[in-house]
Amino acid sequence: MIYKELDPIQAEDKFAKAGRAAEEQMAFYFKRFFGDDPDILVLNGIRLQADGDAAQMDHLVIHSHGLAIVESKSVVGKLQIKDDGQWIRWYNNQSKGMASPITQARLQEKFLRTYLVKASNNPALFEKFPINLYIAISDSGVILWPKSGPIPNVCKADQVPDKIVASRREAKLYGAPELSAASLAKIAAFLVASNKPLVKAAEAAQPTEFEPVVAETVSEYNIEPATATDNPSCKHCGSNSLEVRFGHTYYWHCLSCEKNSPIKVTCPTCKEPAKVRKQKKEFFLECGKCNHSSLYFVNP
Repeated sequence: MIYKELDPIQAEDKFAKAGRAAEEQMAFYFKRFFGDDPDILVLNGIRLQADGDAAQMDHLVIHSHGLAIVESKSVVGKLQIKDDGQWIRWYNNQSKGMASPITQARLQEKFLRTYLVKASNNPALFEKFPINLYIAISDSGVILWPKSGPIPNVCKADQVPDKIVASRREAKLYGAPELSAASLAKIAAFLVASNKPLVKAAEAAQPTEFEPVVAETVSEYNIEPATATDNPSCKHCGSNSLEVRFGHTYYWHCLSCEKNSPIKVTCPTCKEPAKVRKQKKEFFLECGKCNHSSLYFVNP
C-alpha cells in the first residue's frame, strides 16, 4: 500500500531532474508490487528533524517484521564500485567520484532508529527492530562490481521489492518481533505527521542529505569572514563569480581570483547563528532554534 506519495518538487537543473526521475522510477515499482498489499506500507520521501539535525529518506517501507530504507541513485552510463569502497560514475569515458550511498543509508538508519526509540513507548523494540538498507540504481545504469563480487542490497530499482519480500520472509523465519496491522498504521501515520519538507509544496525541492556545519568553525582560514547576501561578492576582488566549497566547513571560493572566504550565516528570523546544508548544487540556510529553512545559494 502506498501510504505517502513523493512530495512535489520543482527541479531546475539536470542533476536534480535526474535524481527526481530515479525516485519516481522506484516509487513506480513500489506501486506495482505493493500498491494492493495492505501489509506493506510505502512512504515515498520522508524528512525528519531532531536536535538541530535532519535526515531525508528517499523511500521507507514498513512491514510486520521490519523496515527498509531505500536510497535511489540516478545513473546514466556506468557506476563502478571499487574494492576499497569508492563509488565512481562513468559517462562518455569520463569518471567522477561520488559519496558512498551505503554510508548515506547507514546514517539515515541510525537517525531513524534513534528517532523511533525516543518517540516510542516501547524503546527496546526499536533498538533491535530490523532496518534493512537498499541502494536502488536506476534502470538506465550499468553496475561495475568490485573484484570481490556483487554487494548485497545494491541492485537495480526493479529488484528492490523482491529483496524486501525476501528479507521479510527471512526475518519472520528467524523470529524477529512482529508488528500488528494497527502498529504498522500507527508508525506510518506518526512518520508522515513528523515529515518536515524543506519548503512549501508549491516551491518544494526534494531533499536528499543533511550536512550541518556551524559557520563559526572557519576561523582557521585566518581571513576575514564574508557574510552572504542576495548577491554575494568576493571580499578580495569584488567578483560575483563565486561557488561554495567544503573543507572543514563550507566557504566561498572565488572563481576569478582563486581566493577563499569563510561563510558566516545568521538566521534572518531569530538572528541566531545558523547552519548550511547542501543538496546537490543548492545550499540551504537552516536554523535549529526556530526551524527556519531557506534557499541560500546555488553553485554555478
